[in-house]
Amino acid sequence: MGQQAQHTHKLADGTLVWYSLTDRPGGYRVRFVGPNGKRVERATGCRTKGEAREAAPQIIEEEYRPALPPEPSKANWDTVLNELESTLDLRPDSVRAYRTAIGALRAALPELTGPADVTNALAHQFKRKFLSGTYARGKASDAKRYTRSPTSCTTYLRALRSLWHKHFRPLGYVTENPWHEVPYPNVPRGKRVRVPPEQAVTDCFKWLEQKHPGWGLPRLFVQVKMLAGGRTLDLCKVRTADLGADSLTLTAEATKTREARTVPLPADVLTELRKVAGPIWLWENSAEESRRYRPNPQTKNKKVGLYRPSTWRWTIQNLFREFNAGRPEKSRLRPHDLRARAITVVAAATQNVDATARAMGVDPQTARHYLDAAQAFDRSDILKRAADLLLPPTQTPPSEK
Repeated sequence: MGQQAQHTHKLADGTLVWYSLTDRPGGYRVRFVGPNGKRVERATGCRTKGEAREAAPQIIEEEYRPALPPEPSKANWDTVLNELESTLDLRPDSVRAYRTAIGALRAALPELTGPADVTNALAHQFKRKFLSGTYARGKASDAKRYTRSPTSCTTYLRALRSLWHKHFRPLGYVTENPWHEVPYPNVPRGKRVRVPPEQAVTDCFKWLEQKHPGWGLPRLFVQVKMLAGGRTLDLCKVRTADLGADSLTLTAEATKTREARTVPLPADVLTELRKVAGPIWLWENSAEESRRYRPNPQTKNKKVGLYRPSTWRWTIQNLFREFNAGRPEKSRLRPHDLRARAITVVAAATQNVDATARAMGVDPQTARHYLDAAQAFDRSDILKRAADLLLPPTQTPPSEK
């Protein structure tokens, strides 16, 4: 620095800044290395060295302030949640999930003012309180109350663990992740995703025609889902610009995995899609058509709102739920079952899990999760073709040599 630094000031994050005071015309100036590694010289406005030494720490703090993380003790919930809203690589659905998890945490432990207040003991306490609590689906004082499920608890714990690890800690709001040591509750195994019987798929299309005569949008959506084998919400996020000459592109912004993939579509499906495509979103007309074919008394006098992918997703989910409710004794059909069907059908064509995963835009482990190997691979045929390889080569007896 020109002259040896004689004084130090410790910043809030523990950084030690060396500085020196120089007497110049007009008063003492403080010299130190700034947060960008370059030398900085600032006027103290003081005539004596003692006054300059008292003023120097504040000047250094001001210089380093943009580079310092916020003090954990001062970061309240509003501050950290507003920071999430401005995170560029965080999707709205993720922000919504994080906010919901924080809401559950604050409801269980209202005394917490910010993330820095959460200790490992309080994180365990949240888990116990949540699992022992109840909730109501209605706002009436006498509304029926339900117990919390281990699955919901696991969902919130995963979100909170991720939030602290990926955002609060890197942003400097906390110094450790108290959720890392909180074990997830034992969750009963859910219903395995399965390949539906073809008759159930046929019955579903017939039911859609009878349920809402003349409304072809749900049928077309299910057809695209069967061809793409994608998640329902991913397909709901497709834009009209993603519709190509002979295919549909699921962009990285639309897919949960953040990986783009292109799905070839039959010519007749493409023709129908171009007819129903909205100005921005591919399924944009569903907002108005749903109101016409599935009127809701509570919203009949309200203006049709903007298209929301999540709303169309719930409409599709409800249609499948109503289809299954009308045939309690027969095989059920869930939207996610169509994903298993697509992966299994492609695997039967490729006879290779890795090739199937590549085609469907998933990793091999995910493909195996959805795959029904018994339907995709003919065990008897495979063994017949491998029989000659399984036996050792035939050797000529010595007497015949």
